[in-house]
Amino acid sequence: MRRERCGARGSVLHRSVIGLALLLLMGVGSPLSVSALTADELADKVQATYQGFSDLQGTFLQRATNKLSGMTQEASGRLFLKWPGRMRWEYEKPESRLFLIDGKTLWSYSPSERQAMSQDVSGVLTTSPIGILFGMSSLRRDFQVRPIVHAGTKDSPEYLMELTPKGKDLSFKRVILGVDRESFFIRRLTVFDLYGNTTEVELSRQKVNSGLKDELFQFSPPPGTDVVAPLKPPVP
Repeated sequence: MRRERCGARGSVLHRSVIGLALLLLMGVGSPLSVSALTADELADKVQATYQGFSDLQGTFLQRATNKLSGMTQEASGRLFLKWPGRMRWEYEKPESRLFLIDGKTLWSYSPSERQAMSQDVSGVLTTSPIGILFGMSSLRRDFQVRPIVHAGTKDSPEYLMELTPKGKDLSFKRVILGVDRESFFIRRLTVFDLYGNTTEVELSRQKVNSGLKDELFQFSPPPGTDVVAPLKPPVP
């Protein structure tokens, strides 16, 4: 059975992943010195690294912080990406939950609630934070890019890079990336939404080009699942 509505929990989790799923460094100050790489050079190296992948898998630790309450919710699990535009985000703790993108549709599935939510995301991946991991976003075209350099980053194994979207009507203000200085893998991702809430994701055990099967990125609601779609605006 398919119904048109969107629960509060589904909306919050949806924003966390897309206006996110998925970190780092709150309250960054002004740069104190010059980075070893310019902003454009760093962006180009990250872009080239991810455009060379066919798939990626790893584990993640996510911390979502609400600005008003100051409360932080922590979750962890496994992440699978396959180019172009397919994602499987498996939450294992604190409860089992699945976010899956098959290239066009985002599925959110809760086994405990026996509920699945679907939404068309075919037009938003290139300008969303998750599009950065896919290599679908053009960093220098879609974002204002600046390196973050201060006393705390002097001996860090990561470059820090702030991305501010150039487009309008987006669900987030900025993204901060923690980029490995040797591999140019994204190790940390922090998304700041329009209300000052943050979603911080730390990626580990990353493995690329392992030949992930297409079936991993397909989803069919199990029998008895309540399938929910977001409310559609009224036709004028």
